[in-house]
Amino acid sequence: MEPTRPSPASTPRATPGGPTRPDRRRFLELAGGALGLSTVASCGPGSAVAPAPGPQSATGRRRAYSDESFDPWIEIVASAFHHNVREAARLAGGRPILAVVKNNAYGLGDRVVGPLLAGMPEVGGIACVRVEEAAVLREAGVRKPIMIMAEGSEAEMEELARMDVSPSVWLDDAPRRAERVAARLGRPLPLQMFLDTGMGREGMPWHRAWGWMEELCRSDAVVVRGTYTMFAHDLEFDREQQARFEELLARGRALPLGTIHAAPTFELFHLPAAHYDMVRPGNALFGNYPSGEGVREQAELKPVFRLRARVVRVERLEAGETAGFYRTYAPDRPRWIALLPVGRTDGYPSSANGTCEVLIGGRLYPVVGGVNSAHAIIDVGEDRRVAVGDVATLIGPDHPAIEPHTVAERTGVGFLRIIQGMNPRLPRLLV
Repeated sequence: MEPTRPSPASTPRATPGGPTRPDRRRFLELAGGALGLSTVASCGPGSAVAPAPGPQSATGRRRAYSDESFDPWIEIVASAFHHNVREAARLAGGRPILAVVKNNAYGLGDRVVGPLLAGMPEVGGIACVRVEEAAVLREAGVRKPIMIMAEGSEAEMEELARMDVSPSVWLDDAPRRAERVAARLGRPLPLQMFLDTGMGREGMPWHRAWGWMEELCRSDAVVVRGTYTMFAHDLEFDREQQARFEELLARGRALPLGTIHAAPTFELFHLPAAHYDMVRPGNALFGNYPSGEGVREQAELKPVFRLRARVVRVERLEAGETAGFYRTYAPDRPRWIALLPVGRTDGYPSSANGTCEVLIGGRLYPVVGGVNSAHAIIDVGEDRRVAVGDVATLIGPDHPAIEPHTVAERTGVGFLRIIQGMNPRLPRLLV
């Protein structure tokens, strides 16, 4: 059956006074209908995903994880993701979440994070930006709806449709291209209409979108699964964008526009009136707050990963001796130093030297001898308190000094550069 946009009477609309919470039946209709499914029959891990067992790198190559391995690794904290998803759903008034798992799950690995999020009942679907990401998510066992927030070639649109993934369209010739793809498929092409309401980056420009929308919605070659826009994260201008979006939605009230969505993390927090049928956060799910006052009072977001490595060398450094390239560390009294086999190619910034600490056995130790491509040196004190094989946490939720936002602030590289810089070859361990 061709999906249709819910009627105005049944569609919950957010108001400035607060969002309306859909009942469970309506929630399931929205979650399943978000990208063209009639219902989500079951939201448990067994139905939403069929993840491959065992640790994986973000490149997909499986390797045996061992408590004795000296290679660094990344831990994905499932409970933190669950918590952040629940917080996002609460802010959305119970609307389903279209979880953004773009850019290799913000660097954490879509093969692990995608199935984890898809298994949560609050999540109605997954959004990404690359054809390869969608293919990886399907290979990883994600069976909930997936959409691509990008235009693609006709060959890519056909490939996506055969994976039951909805491409986005915004080019003027989208109706003609959709007809040709549908002819090759032998069935209508499901898609999402992306409207540019002022962001000036992606989407069909709003001022000439109406005839294009009408042609797509009335085409026998197309099934419109959703209509959406992207905000500029400037609240005053966001409201102007929303007015443009609302004008098009009102004009197309009789058209099958599919599920309406517009709110990423910033607008999830700051613009409840734009929550529509479902919300589309990414950053919040990964523990990153939007800018603006009062956001930490609205929700508690938790760090979702750890960067860890084992100590591989412990040696005493006498006064006058040095450690590191260019003799970086030169203590004026005897110290014990430890080597960690992790560096900037693994996602730990060079600027952590002299600014950050690592956690070993419940104690913090400063990074002192430089952070190189694959090594970091730490000062463990006048007494030998650590041993080869001890686990060090460089970034994680276990102490405020090593939380991602703290490391980002101390190193001056920003949260997204920290998380997106994680080496895709490091094993990901779901904990």
